[in-house]
Amino acid sequence: MESHTGDNINRRVWLVVLVNFLLGFATQGSNLFVPLLGAQLGASDSQVGLVGAVYGAAFLLSSLVSGWKSDQTGRLLFVRRGLLASSAAFAAQLLAGNVALLMLMRGMVGFALGIATAAAIAYAFECGIDMGKFSSYGSLGWIFGAMAAALVEDIYLLFWISFVVCLAAFIASLFFQETTALRRSLSPKLFQVLRRNYRIYFAVFLRHLGATAVWVILPLYLSSLGVSKFWIGLLWGVNFAVQFVVMRYLEHYSEYKVFAFGQALSFFVFVVFAYVTGKLPLVLVMALLGVAWSCLYVGALLIVLRSGEERGTSSGIFQSTLNLCNALGPLLGGLIAEGFGYRSVLFFAAALSVAGMFIAIPAKSKEPGLDIKS
Repeated sequence: MESHTGDNINRRVWLVVLVNFLLGFATQGSNLFVPLLGAQLGASDSQVGLVGAVYGAAFLLSSLVSGWKSDQTGRLLFVRRGLLASSAAFAAQLLAGNVALLMLMRGMVGFALGIATAAAIAYAFECGIDMGKFSSYGSLGWIFGAMAAALVEDIYLLFWISFVVCLAAFIASLFFQETTALRRSLSPKLFQVLRRNYRIYFAVFLRHLGATAVWVILPLYLSSLGVSKFWIGLLWGVNFAVQFVVMRYLEHYSEYKVFAFGQALSFFVFVVFAYVTGKLPLVLVMALLGVAWSCLYVGALLIVLRSGEERGTSSGIFQSTLNLCNALGPLLGGLIAEGFGYRSVLFFAAALSVAGMFIAIPAKSKEPGLDIKS
């Protein structure tokens, strides 16, 4: 009986990380060349930023509401509907023949992904899965998505690949089973959950705001340095490969120290990025950026998930914080790049990383002691 129960748990764990891998694959494969597609369709740098802002804003609203509601009605409804809607939205991007349609389709993708993401994180936590390892499989999916982009290079073919891969994630999610924790009746209050860890959310917001400003112009910046699409995809793959390795070991350390280290390293990386030009130095900087994001993401995620039972709401706010950055960062990145050049965006990101460090310093460093398997 114990062996049978253990097999069921292992199968559930592998199904959950498989879905996270497939979702990361589909998302990154679809996202990477969107700035370049926008430029091909005649968008200015600021309009490219606006495309990213529409995606982030839709993701923000969707993940906040879906995470909150999943605390009341269960995770699986949102995970499955979100994955199915995401696969359809990835395919709908094939209709993006001008800048306006590209904005609309990216908004649809963001909204659909938001339905699934917060609930999936809470579900994984309540299954007792190591959140560092869970997150690492998302990064592994990003590796495959980035490498697919590097090899395929055709953005419309990548949209088809994202559709198929996300549909496979939906099919895998049909074998999920609801966790016991979700059968409890919760009436989470958004403000109370937000207030509990507002310094962490704000610190993450500042750092990630700078990062998303960088990501939207980075393919354009690298292209201006003479870097090919293949190498752009390869550099993204290096970043995600490092994340996959590093995230798997972070849960063994204090989440507060891990989070602080991620903030400090982010500042260093953004400054250095403004000065490197060779391919090998770029590979090294991308690797360090992968370490920085791994520490910041996993550290912050563990802090908020261990702070109370409203895990869907907490992960929803966390994802909404990231996606508020996804809404504002690309817009700021496009405007700054258009007015002051691409390197100015990197310095902007470095300054926000420093601000985030100071915001997070007064946050409590006492571990709540919440049992991750409860």
